Amino acid sequence: MTNTGFIIGAYPCAPSFHQKGEQEEQTFWRELSDTPYIRGLEQPCLEDLHPYGDEWLFRHTPGDWQIVVTAVMETMRRRGTNGAFGLASADEEQRKASINFYRHLRQKINAVNTRFPGKVIALEMQAAPQAGNASVEQATDAFARSVREIAGWDWSCDLVLEHCDAMNGCAPRKGFLPLEQVLDVVKDTDISVCINWARSAIEGRNTTLPAEHVQAALRAGKLGALMFSGTTATGEYGDWQDLHAPFSSFCAESLMTTEHAKTLFTAASTATLKFSGIKLLEINANANVNHRIAILRDGISAMNKATQ
Repeated sequence: MTNTGFIIGAYPCAPSFHQKGEQEEQTFWRELSDTPYIRGLEQPCLEDLHPYGDEWLFRHTPGDWQIVVTAVMETMRRRGTNGAFGLASADEEQRKASINFYRHLRQKINAVNTRFPGKVIALEMQAAPQAGNASVEQATDAFARSVREIAGWDWSCDLVLEHCDAMNGCAPRKGFLPLEQVLDVVKDTDISVCINWARSAIEGRNTTLPAEHVQAALRAGKLGALMFSGTTATGEYGDWQDLHAPFSSFCAESLMTTEHAKTLFTAASTATLKFSGIKLLEINANANVNHRIAILRDGISAMNKATQ
């Protein structure tokens, strides 16, 4: 597999994630910009692509870095006040509110790509059902209606559905739509699927489900991306939480190893991935910039080993 660099979900390691000052934030992005093997960033989009605004992000990162926009942070933020918000929600009003958020994302992405052609390469969508409604059937029907609408818009980037742990999994954390239903809904669209290592591991509470999910997406002809976040059974990153633990080479409790990553890349070798990368969290709010950067550099090193 040729390595042209990875997409780095750096924002959970950034000082701004812990409401630190702009000086620290500048230092963080300067250090990251000097790090090799980075193709670009996974960035959440709330109102903007960065807490200090789009312009700030563009000014403090290399011009040739590409961006994968993720809807997950704003989706979870809104679900914090209304658990019915989401593309797979059986609550029609909140499903439409979610569609409107994706309309905002489309406008944002198209504006960026008009200005910097090819800058945003993909949008990671999430199939969030109505919290507290256990009907997979209703969630699937709602998601199918959302996808029909969104897939019909004129996008300037790829659409990728990031699978999160399913509502029918073991003690769900996100509890989103099961992969089988996701694959069924997107089968006649251009939307591919991203398997996130931790989110699949959390679903089964085991380290074998991520590879099974990769195989399922491959069989459906829908594997589009691989993202690597870790999870732990004990320690400061919690009990099977979706907290983006680093690789085991950096965090002793982490269940995500370079070997696990290699297993997924080996399985995915027949697919043409749109991107692959890491999303890792600095759990200590008071960590210095060096430690924050060290987590990401260790992750990049693990990914390089996994793809060789």
